Amino acid sequence: MRLQTFLRGRSVLRWLAELALVSAGVFLALLADQWRESREHRQLAADALRNFAEEMRVNRKAVADVRAYHERLARGVGEFLAAEGPRPMERFQAATGFRGVQPVMFEHTAWDLALATQALAYLPQDLAYSISRIYTRQQTFQTYENSFAQGMFGPLTFQHDDTGALARSMQVYLTDVNIQEPGLLQAYDAVLPMVGVAP
Repeated sequence: MRLQTFLRGRSVLRWLAELALVSAGVFLALLADQWRESREHRQLAADALRNFAEEMRVNRKAVADVRAYHERLARGVGEFLAAEGPRPMERFQAATGFRGVQPVMFEHTAWDLALATQALAYLPQDLAYSISRIYTRQQTFQTYENSFAQGMFGPLTFQHDDTGALARSMQVYLTDVNIQEPGLLQAYDAVLPMVGVAP
């Protein structure tokens, strides 16, 4: 009887020891999996930040490169509209220095990739929000530029010799452009240090 009790006690202890070992193994495996997943998330976030920094620098430069031209063009269009007399295209070009409207073509590959990989979820919330605002502003501005170009530069735009209507439309467009572009530059300058880059 004592022997049976001893053997049962021993098998219960053995069973408890095996259960503890299996439980510890499962716990360690879950811990390792969680560490690996956390490391992947940190890597996704770091890659996304690097991509955002590069793309925002490129987009900021694209806006900065056309700022002086858009300001000059707006002044030239205003002077052209204030002048008396006929308004043929040659006079418009001479008065304004018109070399096209030169819209900004924003890159957004980093944004698309961050959405596809869900990397935004692994960034601090305030940083993800700030980056999202930049891309929303870019998209809104790009849509505005595209709409103006489609509306103004159709097949009938240059059929008439008088460019007064074109100049008035361009004046309204450039007023908005010359408000939006400085705002975008300020937004880039605020966000770029947050992604670890000097503007």
